[in-house]
Amino acid sequence: MSLSETSTVVVARVLKARGRRGEVAVQDLCDADEIFESGRTLRFEQADEARELKIEESWRHQGRLILKFVGVETISDAEELKGWEARMPAGNLPPTEEGEHYYFELIGCEVLENGTERPLGRVEAIQEPGGQIVLEVVSGKREILIPYPLIVEVDVPGKRILAELPDGLEELNA
Repeated sequence: MSLSETSTVVVARVLKARGRRGEVAVQDLCDADEIFESGRTLRFEQADEARELKIEESWRHQGRLILKFVGVETISDAEELKGWEARMPAGNLPPTEEGEHYYFELIGCEVLENGTERPLGRVEAIQEPGGQIVLEVVSGKREILIPYPLIVEVDVPGKRILAELPDGLEELNA
């Protein structure tokens, strides 16, 4: 882990209200289900505000994480949480398996073309359209969207990623 054990990281972002009982759909930014177990309390922040929310239930629906919090009972309550981010100390995250990484560890990594080591840019964000992980790689004003299956090597401590780009991918993003 490249952050200090006490640095906080965003582990989820509330996307929208979902359902009639106050459930929310969230973007899971850590892919560690044990963080979202029933009974667990998470700290949510937005701008200068913070709230502690206890998870009543959690489940996945069509690839999206759904959370139901104690005290969030209506669609209106859930809509107020849109955009809030769950944060926790990096040291509280469960360890990753060999060859796996948390999304936040990829942000800021330099992406190089495999074989030539030509710089492609830095990872600015992670997307999950349709459930597949895509790296947003930015260099100046140019952005390349690189699907994670094209990544051949990740060196988190060295902040380097090697990608095998098929012909035409860079032009698609131009």
